[in-house]
Amino acid sequence: MATNFNLSECTVDFIAEDHHEYPNRLNFINGSLTHPTLGELATVECIQMTRRMWFKNNDDFFLIMDDESQELQEFAVAIFDTASNVHPWLVDGGPRSGSGCWGSELSVGDMLYITELKVKNEFRRRGVGSLLLQKLVNSPHMGYRGIAYAWPTPVSPANQAQRDRQSAVITAFFRKNGFRRIGLTSFFAYAPDPSHPSHNIPASSDPDPPSINVNGGPLSPDQVKTQCPVHHALGTNKTPSVADIIRTAYHVDNSSVRRRDPHGFLPIHFAAANENVHGIRALMEVCPEGMVEDSKDRANKDRMTPLEIHDVSMQSDKDMVRRMMATWDGYSDAALTCKYLLTMAAGLPLGPGITTEADYKNQKKYGCTCGTCTDGWLSPRLRFRLSAQAALQKDNMSLDTSQFKSRHPLPFSEMFHAAFEYIPPSARCEVYKTYYVGFATVLDAIHQILDAPGSQRIPTPQEVYSMALCLDARAVQFFIGKGGMMEYAIDATVDLAKDQSSLGDGTFEETFDEDFDTGAGYTGYATLPKCSNDLEFDVAKRKLGLLPGKKWGPYNNSFGDEEMDTDDDDDDYF
Repeated sequence: MATNFNLSECTVDFIAEDHHEYPNRLNFINGSLTHPTLGELATVECIQMTRRMWFKNNDDFFLIMDDESQELQEFAVAIFDTASNVHPWLVDGGPRSGSGCWGSELSVGDMLYITELKVKNEFRRRGVGSLLLQKLVNSPHMGYRGIAYAWPTPVSPANQAQRDRQSAVITAFFRKNGFRRIGLTSFFAYAPDPSHPSHNIPASSDPDPPSINVNGGPLSPDQVKTQCPVHHALGTNKTPSVADIIRTAYHVDNSSVRRRDPHGFLPIHFAAANENVHGIRALMEVCPEGMVEDSKDRANKDRMTPLEIHDVSMQSDKDMVRRMMATWDGYSDAALTCKYLLTMAAGLPLGPGITTEADYKNQKKYGCTCGTCTDGWLSPRLRFRLSAQAALQKDNMSLDTSQFKSRHPLPFSEMFHAAFEYIPPSARCEVYKTYYVGFATVLDAIHQILDAPGSQRIPTPQEVYSMALCLDARAVQFFIGKGGMMEYAIDATVDLAKDQSSLGDGTFEETFDEDFDTGAGYTGYATLPKCSNDLEFDVAKRKLGLLPGKKWGPYNNSFGDEEMDTDDDDDDYF
């Protein structure tokens, strides 16, 4: 017989404990729901990831999650990149974004991952679990702009049938409590903000991944070679000779180039995953109609088309370059050729103004998805961000010009504006008003180049110098004469814009990323097309002349007075 009790009499308590190895970034959050006479009815265990910028700056999110557990490693890889930024395909509104209710907010703020929630058998289906979960997601333990995450899966089912039944029950429980699936992955999230789009998705409308039947476990290399010789060739041979292997296999057995492996993958999936240009061309040559159909196929364990698999491969290569602290200089020619061929086969648009393979490679070199990036990398939204940041820094500096008196410089240490942190110690001096205005003018030049109506101009050091001279030649020349460079202002603009983006604290999105109703002709940020280049600040630095390998700001601002240039302001301009 079920034990009668009043749920309102129950209390919930949480205990936070620092992680033993990463106390500054990870915390354990454990909670319990207790009845005054029946004792503990339910418990929850979580791990909280805080100080998101540390993951972003160190690019070590995968490493730390892998150290913690296999489950967290799978969670990290499925949802984020190595810097804990959400995968674009989960939030871009495409076929892999599911309900489309999640966005860049997943890249910002603290994360609370629920590792286990247990309710004693006799108290299940009586609101105990829901009460504990709701207390958790509405508690201070959600952290700064926190999102809660969960993987609704049973711990140790006896068989697959039991796993399926238990998974359905657990998934329904989390959906009942406001969690919604991230894309078409196995993971769910909860946003405390009641106005978040996820709360507008009925539980019945939250999509499930399509069911795919696959046979067996992973094959060894020898098994692949024996059972799937075409797949094996495409995975191991990227030379022109693979085309002869494909042609021979097709002439012996036409179906061989369209046969699935035990996981449902077609040969074209293997060719896409391995960036096998010669293999893709050969498949399209021997079986063009079949490849048009296969290029749209998702009947595999990952539920991905060849093009989507190729996109993941390209992103992985990009992440690997950045994990090695190397400079990513765009996608390889082979990767772009494969993407072009797969896009054509799938009958998808190549992009505005693209008519040839060469056009496609030029526009997609840095991953442009909007079709309007200047030079293939400077998207309209990135242009807006940089322009707004340069204007903000210039305006902030302009407010303080009254602190200066003629021929009375101020110590550099009293320059509290963020942009000054990007002037290296070797170029720091006592600050005259002329120097101060010169630096502000360079920032203004960056803004004006980026903000000109219909502008396709790029604020390279030479462009910025020319514009700055037009604005205030004497102040700019004084700034340069004291060791100033255009690059310092460019560095400050890009870096500070990154800090305020969803890769940082997200304050830019809070300010600008709204669909303001401001009337016809409004050309604000929210009206601009989205692009995969919108947050490519590292590419922007290199393309704007900040050479890789050189130390750029922000710099430590501690230095001795003997390092300062204390010459008079000879021009006495102000």
